[in-house]
Amino acid sequence: ENKGLIDKLTWIMVDRSAAACVAWHRHGLPLTVSVNLSLKSLDDPTLADRITELVQKRGLQPRDMILEITESAAMTDVARALENLARLRVKGFGLSIDDYGTGYSSMQQLTRIAFTELKIDQSFVMNAAKQESARVILESSLGMAKKLNITAVAEGVETQADWDLLRQL
Repeated sequence: ENKGLIDKLTWIMVDRSAAACVAWHRHGLPLTVSVNLSLKSLDDPTLADRITELVQKRGLQPRDMILEITESAAMTDVARALENLARLRVKGFGLSIDDYGTGYSSMQQLTRIAFTELKIDQSFVMNAAKQESARVILESSLGMAKKLNITAVAEGVETQADWDLLRQL
């Protein structure tokens, strides 16, 4: 039953996010929208086709939507999930690994799945200006994203010091 609720919520969020993005485009804002997918959603063999159809019915292109997968979900060895992520990427969706740095074997996942975005967990961003180890992890993550030619997103920028450090890095 819980799986059904999560799946239903995922589809509501994909639909509403696509609608919002279309409205932004109509108002001259060429933005993308990001939506989190649950591991349960990644188990659905029809996921890639269903999301593509829904997004296109709303008048959006797959390239306008980034699908976020938490690092723990990306870490799975479930073949269907990896297959779905590959299909979504081929169809043109951006893929983001969310909460990067909080799970295990993160770098291995970057080689297995064609991610387009790396969302660095806020625990490394919020402490980076004061804590050397967090700064080193943040700096390394940003450097790795640049070398892999993927977008880096830093979550949790809450102070001017955080912002200044990110701009510097």
